[in-house]
Amino acid sequence: MAVKMEKLENSRVKLTVEIDAQTLEGAMQEAYRKNVGKINIPGFRKGKAPRKIIEMNYGPDVFMEDAVEILLPRLYQQAAQETEIKAVDQPEVDVEQIDRSEGATFTYTVDVYPELELGKYLGLEAEREIVQVSDEDVENVIKQQQEHASALMVAEHTAVKDGDFAVIDFIGYVDGKPFSGGAGENHTLEIGSGQFVPGFEEQLIGVELNETKEIQVTFPEEYHAENLAGQEATFKVTIKELKEKFLPEIDDEFAKDISEHATLDELKAEIRKNLEDEATRRTAEQLENRLLELIADDSSVEIPHSMIEHQAEHLCNYFLQNMQRQGLSEEMYLEMTGQDREGMQAQFAPQARTQIMHDLILESIVEQEGITATEDEVEAKIQEYMGSAGEVTPELEERMREYWNSQREGVEVSMIREKALQLIIDGATITEVESVDATEQE
Repeated sequence: MAVKMEKLENSRVKLTVEIDAQTLEGAMQEAYRKNVGKINIPGFRKGKAPRKIIEMNYGPDVFMEDAVEILLPRLYQQAAQETEIKAVDQPEVDVEQIDRSEGATFTYTVDVYPELELGKYLGLEAEREIVQVSDEDVENVIKQQQEHASALMVAEHTAVKDGDFAVIDFIGYVDGKPFSGGAGENHTLEIGSGQFVPGFEEQLIGVELNETKEIQVTFPEEYHAENLAGQEATFKVTIKELKEKFLPEIDDEFAKDISEHATLDELKAEIRKNLEDEATRRTAEQLENRLLELIADDSSVEIPHSMIEHQAEHLCNYFLQNMQRQGLSEEMYLEMTGQDREGMQAQFAPQARTQIMHDLILESIVEQEGITATEDEVEAKIQEYMGSAGEVTPELEERMREYWNSQREGVEVSMIREKALQLIIDGATITEVESVDATEQE
């Protein structure tokens, strides 16, 4: 077997593999043994017909297609090992030439792991934002927790008011005909929330309990359902129940109810610390990304399209899984946003490319600097993870140990990455600047 490698653009290579007639003949014989049991030839028991007899009946190349199927993955694996390529996708295969008396030539075109020309990564200059957590930030969190602790109670009044939670039955009509998705029963609607089509909620104000009212609305021109965009519609709405939101008083009792703290001041202190910790984590991450961007601007690499596509698919899946945990299926989310899966995945391509670039930079620095993590360091990190779970039963501790042992390689990779990041930060000139408040930082 002879192998020739040609480097193409965008981190692709073309492997040309030539085999002689003897190798091709060996694959033909394998194909014969694989298929002979399925072939009936008059005068021979099934599976016992000689190869020459079968070829006389079905043609000399009867086993050629199966022989090629046998050869293609085998030759690719051998060629990849010989050329030491690191493929990131499945190859595109072509049969360039095939002849029983001369042999065959195959080509494999495949995306490979990109080679990075690493730029300057020490002596960089960047700014680190310092976030001051204000009393207002803490109060905003308290108000959010108050909202979460609120309760809906049956209203004493009987006519819909702004801010009420109305339980409604409704059915919508366009040109006098009901339309798909335009009906619901026992739906709880917060009046004034803007949850429904513009104008819908406002027309319910003043409607009495158990009253049915017809209201007129016009769907926005940009509405996600094209068949309804810009259309006038009539809704018949029945008010079945009215509820009001009651907020608890923000005091020591409130703190006891929603936390383990005895006083409101203790709760506020914890909230402040959490905001400060989150701000520190976020601004540290921003600094890391800024430094990696500076290195990326000074580096050169051709990232294959397939690598970006795979990472974009991963990011898209992760996002949709989060949506599902919030009660929105993939189909529902795509319908609401008027997207298809392909278009949505394409939106993640820039983020995917950035992540890949940053990973390549860190891998290159790790290799160049010889950064490692010792067994003791990895074990200490695992112990730290396990300790964060607090007091656990011996059985749970054993299961946790099994889990973290299975993740040992990932822990090591993460630690090495952190060391590379810290090397970049330690070698940089960092200027601290004040930023906006903690709740506005994202």
